[in-house]
Amino acid sequence: MSDPVPEPSFSAPTAGTATAGGLAATLWDFDGTLADTEPIWIAAEYELIPKLGGEWNDHHAHQLVGNALIDSGAYIAKVIGRDDLSPAWIVEQLLQQVVDYCRTNPIPWRPGARELLESLRRAGIPSALVSASYRELLDVIIGRLPEGSFTASVAGDEVINGKPDPEPYLLACRKLGVRPQDCVVFEDSPPGARSGGDAGAMVVVIENVVPVPHAPNQVRVSSLEELDAATVAGLLQRRVG
Repeated sequence: MSDPVPEPSFSAPTAGTATAGGLAATLWDFDGTLADTEPIWIAAEYELIPKLGGEWNDHHAHQLVGNALIDSGAYIAKVIGRDDLSPAWIVEQLLQQVVDYCRTNPIPWRPGARELLESLRRAGIPSALVSASYRELLDVIIGRLPEGSFTASVAGDEVINGKPDPEPYLLACRKLGVRPQDCVVFEDSPPGARSGGDAGAMVVVIENVVPVPHAPNQVRVSSLEELDAATVAGLLQRRVG
């Protein structure tokens, strides 16, 4: 696992020019939003946990959706009563299963995700991938997309405080040189939606495995197929206006 980056200062950046009606960038969650990989993680949990002498169910699996992986590892260790296992070790076992799957199988992209990324790229609007998943997995996923789909990315092992803390999205904004309030976040989980909202961005919620509580500064769509660059920019412009 990569060492965390030094804690940055998260004052809102002033660099960068908002485009397309004020939209400076879009910030994407990975698991469950860009790709329907939550079932892959859950299958890995069901395979691993019995080998560790524990029992698992969907209720527990859904508690992990969208959380920082190290927090998920700690949750698993507690549920199965294995305080002799480090959360980092548990995460590594699950991560390798998911990475191996994604390297050798078609990626289950969410409907409309790749098309929206292409629409944004053509409009000159940068996108960043902001995930609780670790760099090893993100590099596999980015490599399966057309070049230029993402201008920047932030992995879960590159921040000190993962989702639901706003740090991942604030760090992505700093990498892109944009203000969070000029960005739209795409999320499918409660921790991710809170992270994006607390960072100051508008959050577009596309519910998937678990329900997401309503919060200020949110828009909900049933599918990314409903969106293109112009409609996303319009959502942000209406908020500003």
